[in-house]
Amino acid sequence: MKTAILALGVLCMMGGCSSKAISSKGVVCDATMNTVTIVTNKNDTLSFSTMDASKDEVNGLLLNDTLEVFYTGKYTPGMQASKLVQYPQSPIVGGDRDEHGCIGSAGYVWCEVQQDCIRLFEKGIRTEAVDCNDASAFIVFSPDSTRVELFFSNDQPNEILERRGLPSGGYAWNVEDDDTKNVRFVDGVWTISQRNRLIHSQKSEIK
Repeated sequence: MKTAILALGVLCMMGGCSSKAISSKGVVCDATMNTVTIVTNKNDTLSFSTMDASKDEVNGLLLNDTLEVFYTGKYTPGMQASKLVQYPQSPIVGGDRDEHGCIGSAGYVWCEVQQDCIRLFEKGIRTEAVDCNDASAFIVFSPDSTRVELFFSNDQPNEILERRGLPSGGYAWNVEDDDTKNVRFVDGVWTISQRNRLIHSQKSEIK
């Protein structure tokens, strides 16, 4: 009897007897026959395989539709979704526009340094927190690259930084403040640091 209980416990640990489905909801920015990518309201870009997902609540998925994706376990890019729930676009009668005219339900936000409504996954450079807390930040440059605007996923206010030349050559974007963020291009990736401590880094391209 003890052996059977122990074996069952091992199977639960290996297979996750109590595996709980979680979900993420966002705007569809890309979709193929077997994959989908959404942007959440925290500006996180999440991609999933939909090959074996239940699609009973999906009918003619379109870009800018709202989609809820269910999955099991910690999110990893391209992981298998278990279920998709579609929320088709509703006709917008101006009520979805902010004071700048940006349509939030379509993923648009106002960017001060570009003086335009943008979608961060199109115009920004995504960086991720180095302390593994799932936070992210987008770096968006002004057209002449003299300023950058930082957009954070954890409800921090945006920050605008100015470009400055470095004595060693190259540039950094910051402000004249001891607590400023610093944006730099280091070893082929964009980074955000504060008080000489790296806090966000762009994922390096896998070659």
